[in-house]
Amino acid sequence: MQEVLRRLYSRGRPHTRKTVGAQAEPALESRATRAIREYLDRHTTNLERAARLEKKAERLEKAGIPSESARNRAERARREVVAGLAALRVSFVEATGGREGAYAFDRVVELLCPTFMLHRPSAGRI
Repeated sequence: MQEVLRRLYSRGRPHTRKTVGAQAEPALESRATRAIREYLDRHTTNLERAARLEKKAERLEKAGIPSESARNRAERARREVVAGLAALRVSFVEATGGREGAYAFDRVVELLCPTFMLHRPSAGRI
C-alpha cells in the first residue's frame, strides 16, 4: 500500500521545488500538506484503484492490445481522486482566505502527488 502511494506521489514529475503562481507562506503550505496527506490517507483505496487501473491499461497497450474500456476505467478512477482533491481545495481556500491558500494548496499537490494536479494554476486564477 505505501509503495503505491509513494509511486503516485512521485509519478509525473521529479520532486523539485517549483513555484506555482506566487510564493506561498510556509504556515499555509504546512496546513495544506497536513490536509492533503490526511485526505490521501483516508482515500488510499481510491488511489490504489486509480494506480492499479492505470497500470493495467498501460500493460495492455504495451502488449499491443489496447483496451478503450480499461483506459476509460483508469481515467474515471483518476477523475474521482481529482474531484475529491478539488473539493478539498475549495474548502481549504475558503478556510484560509483566498489566493494565498490556493497557491499553497496547488504547490503541495504538485509536490506530493503531481499525477493528480487539479489544473495548471495561472497568475489570475484561484
